[in-house]
This record gives sequence, C-alpha cells and structure tokens, in this order.
Amino acid sequence: MKVAVVIFGVLAAVSVGIAALFKFGELFAILAFVFVLAAAIYGLFAPRPVLGGILAGVLVVFVASTAFVGLGVFQLVKALTDTEGPIDAPDPVALASADAKVDEIKDSVAFRLELTEDEMTAYVLDGLQGEGDNPLRSVSLDVVDGADGEQGSLLFDAEFKSGGVGASGSVSIKLEMGAVQVDLDDISLGAFSMPGIAENALEDLVERIADFNTTLAEAKADVQAITIGNDRIVIVGTQVGTNLLTSQALLSGLQQAAASAVNALDPPPERLGAGRVNSTTEGSGPFYVALGDSLAANVGVLEPRDGYVSRFHNTVEARDGTTYGLRNLGIPGETTGTLIRAGQLDDAIAFIKENEVAYVSIDIGANNLLGHLGSDACSETLSNQVCQSRLTSAFDGYGADMEFIFDEIINAAPDATVIFMVAYNPFSLGLGTELEATTDATLTDFNRIAATIATDKGILIADAFTPMVRTTGSTTHMLDSEPDIHPVPIGYDILAGALLDALG
Repeated sequence: MKVAVVIFGVLAAVSVGIAALFKFGELFAILAFVFVLAAAIYGLFAPRPVLGGILAGVLVVFVASTAFVGLGVFQLVKALTDTEGPIDAPDPVALASADAKVDEIKDSVAFRLELTEDEMTAYVLDGLQGEGDNPLRSVSLDVVDGADGEQGSLLFDAEFKSGGVGASGSVSIKLEMGAVQVDLDDISLGAFSMPGIAENALEDLVERIADFNTTLAEAKADVQAITIGNDRIVIVGTQVGTNLLTSQALLSGLQQAAASAVNALDPPPERLGAGRVNSTTEGSGPFYVALGDSLAANVGVLEPRDGYVSRFHNTVEARDGTTYGLRNLGIPGETTGTLIRAGQLDDAIAFIKENEVAYVSIDIGANNLLGHLGSDACSETLSNQVCQSRLTSAFDGYGADMEFIFDEIINAAPDATVIFMVAYNPFSLGLGTELEATTDATLTDFNRIAATIATDKGILIADAFTPMVRTTGSTTHMLDSEPDIHPVPIGYDILAGALLDALG
C-alpha cells in the first residue's frame, strides 16, 4: 500500500499542479504540488488506517485533476481549431461611424482618432469577417477606467464557433517610441485561466483584437498618445507626409496674407551660396552624415545643392581645407518615432560604424508637432481643448525619443562633431498675426526639450529658429498659391548658416 501511495501521490501531485497552473498560475501550482506530495510522503510513516485514507485521497485528487485538465485541454484544442461557422455581424450604425472616423484621418498628417466601445467592437467584428481560419464567433470590448487618473484598460469577451467555450481577459496598452506595446492580463479560456506558457495559446488571437501595430505600420503612422477611459479610446499621432497644412481655414488665411504681403517680406541675400555636391552621396571618408526629415531631403528646392546639407558640406570643406564625403539619409515626413523604427537611424549607425565620420547633423522633431499646428483643431486658436490635447501628445515622449537618438549617434561616432538643428516656425511670416506669436512660443518650448538634452550630452545646437522668425513669408513657400512649410533656397541658406554658426 505504501508503494501505491507513493506512485499515485506523485501522479496526483503532478496532475493537480498542472490543473492549478492552468487555473490559478505558477505560485498556486507549486503550492498544490508540494501539498499533495507532502501528504503522500507522510503516508509512508502513517499507521495503516490513515494510510488507506491518504491513498483514497490521492486517488480522488489524481482522477479529478486529470479529468479537469483533460476536459480543459479538449475544450482548448476544439475552440482554437474549429473555424467552421458564421461570425456575428457588426452593428451597422457603429461600424459606419467607426469607418467614417478612420476614413477622415487616412490622409491627415496629424490625426486624433476617438472610438467608442461600440465602434471598436464593430470594427473588430468587421475585420474578422471573411477570415477563413478564424475560430471566433463574436467579440465585445469594454473600456475600464484606471484608478486615480491612471491609464485604463481594455477588457474583451469572446465566444468561439465551437460553442460552449468563451475567452475573456484584459489588455493594457502603452507606448514606447511610437510603437504600441500590448500586455495581456487575466486571460481565461473556458475553465482555464491562462498564465505563463498556456497564455501563448491565445497570444495570436488576442493580438487580432488589441495589437494596433500592423495597422499603424501600414499607414506609416507614429502614435504619440493613447488614452483609454471614459468608454472610449483616443489615439493621437502623425503619419508620413510632406504637406503639413491641412486646415482649409488656415490655408485661406495664408492666401489672404499673401495677397496683402508687402516688400518688407522680400528675402535677404544668400550668405553661403549653393553647395558643390548636387546629390545625396559623394566621395569617401572622412564623411559628413546628415539625418533628418524633409529638410534634410531637400524638399522645397529643385536640386540637392540648394538644400542645407550640400551648402553646409561645401562650407565646412572650405573652412577645414578638407574634402569630405557626404551621406544624406534624410527622408521626407520622418518623425522621431519613424526615424527610430523605420530604418533611417539603423542605416546611419551601420554606416557610421564602418566609416570615418567627421560631422553628423540631425534635424528631426518638426513633424511631431507641425501637423497638429496645421490642423483644423488648431487653425483658429491654440488654446482650445482639442488643440491642446494634440500639442500635449506631441510634447509627451519627444524627450525620450531624442535622448535615444542622441545616445545612438554618440556611441557610434564618439569622435565626430554632432550638431542638432532645432525647428523653425513656418507660421512666423512677419505679418504680425496672433498665430505667429502663439506658434513662436509653442516652438520655443518644444525646441527647448531636445536642445537641453543635446547640450547635456555635448552635442552642438544649430539655432534655425531665431534667424527664421518673422521671415518665413519670404524664406519658405508659406505664401505660395499652395502654401508649404518648406524653404526656398534662401531659407535653406539660413539653415546651413545655423549649422555653421554652431561650430563657433
């Protein structure tokens, strides 16, 4: 009988441990395993009547826990593999509302998407339609407010086509450099809670519901803030584009300003002149490497030699008496998040590590903010609540992004001269409008974030903001028939001069 107690005691300890793992988690699994095993070991020293009771107990535990695990595994396998059957139709009113909101921001450089619980549920159900390998029959989403103003969470309940089995759980969402990070909490399927390794069975399933990264990547979007609460989710961010002015009211105002512009808006003479290199690539080391957005990419002028990169390259060659190679990696529409995640920073680091580099310039961050300033929400005043929420989102996370970018560059090129160019204000036209003053103040605060971090790390600051104040009516395309924030040649000459001045 003692041998039987030991054998079935070990089996019962293992099976009850597995059952506790699936139902309650690792800690309870360990406790259950130890308790049953200890009872079996105690039976080795117990009198015969007690030994019989212990044997009966471990047999009951073994049979019950094995049956529980077997039934649960059967339900799990059936639920996840049975893909035959219809999917519940989404609510047509909620789906139409969600589609309209998504369509409205598809072509917006800066966006604010607000979806209610019903709209999110309808959107998810619509996405599941037509997926032949989908085991879900229905899904419902519920937003739960966080405590004391903290971020809320997203609860989901799902029913499977196999019938009789449901899944539920909570999803917490946070941002890291423009990417959505999804954490699964309290996941359950049928009789099982799904901690630890068992949770992986639902990983792909839950990502269909909660992981927005695929959609965001396809839209080339950089999420700046996600707010979950008050029965809705609000996503604020930007997506790649060079036309940052989307407000018709703002564009109309600029056209009126252009009609009344006077000679005081005539551009100043060029200081540095066009560059020598009419390309983004030139020669061999030592190199000048430029990272950035549409400014580095020469948007607004016809030839690369008119951009600030080629102008600065030509000037430092003359100043240093050295022929420098050139690698301009700038990409239009880039934000700090896309610079980090979409490949430009990785390409720059790889190139810098393999070559001798004398200078590195970085212009990034304007697209984090300017798309919001050029939107309908901010067209009349920056003080309204919607505009302020957009601007706050742009500010949040900017410093962390810039610290990461600076550290990567410094570590890759410890001996290079690194220069960061702060953003100018394209709305500073020189016409004396209220918009000029308020956006000047906003850009000043925004620039201070990255400039402070750069200075602390020994990076030089190119002040592109100050020399462009009240000049952009003549130094950019802002007063063209189709207003555009990008510089004309004299504007790029001013930016190149800011880089030169940073060298002292």
